[in-house]
Amino acid sequence: MTTTLETPQTTPSLDTLYIAAGLGQYVDLGNHRARVKANADTMGGDLLLLEIDADYRGGVPPHVHSLEDETFYVLEGTFEVWIAGEKVELGPGDTALGVRNVPHAWFCTSPGGGRLLLAVTPGSNFQAFAMKMAADNIVPNANTSKEELVEFTKFALRHGIEMLLGE
Repeated sequence: MTTTLETPQTTPSLDTLYIAAGLGQYVDLGNHRARVKANADTMGGDLLLLEIDADYRGGVPPHVHSLEDETFYVLEGTFEVWIAGEKVELGPGDTALGVRNVPHAWFCTSPGGGRLLLAVTPGSNFQAFAMKMAADNIVPNANTSKEELVEFTKFALRHGIEMLLGE
C-alpha cells in the first residue's frame, strides 16, 4: 500500500515560517508590546505565539477566556501570575498555564521590565481580538473613563473573554 501526501493548496512563504530575533508583526498593547512569532493564520488557527515585552507593572488584569488556553513562559525578569485566586512569582524559565474558564491575570514585577512567551491555543480568536485592540487603540489604561471601560468589557466578551474588573 502506497500513501501519498497531498500538497497544500498554498505554501506559506519563508517570511511566515522563519521569524528572526527582534522581528515579527508588532502589536502595541499599551503597557506591554508583542511580536508575533507564530501567526494563527499560518498555523491553521491552532496556535498564536507572542513574544511579550512588558513594562514594570504592565500586564493584564483578572479575566477568563472561554475559547482558548494561554501558556506563559518567562524569558527575562519577573512576573506575578494570578490563577484561580492564587498568586505565584515567576522568573526566567518558569511556566504558568491560564486555562480556559479559569480566572487569571499577569503583571511584570521587575523594575526594568520583562519578557515572556505567550502561547495561545487555539489562536485565531485571540489574534483577532488583540489585533483589533491595537489597530483601534482600545487598550485600557489609567486614563480610561468608566464608559470606555464598559465598552471595552463588551468588546472583550464578544471575543469570549470576560474581564473581572471588580477582582
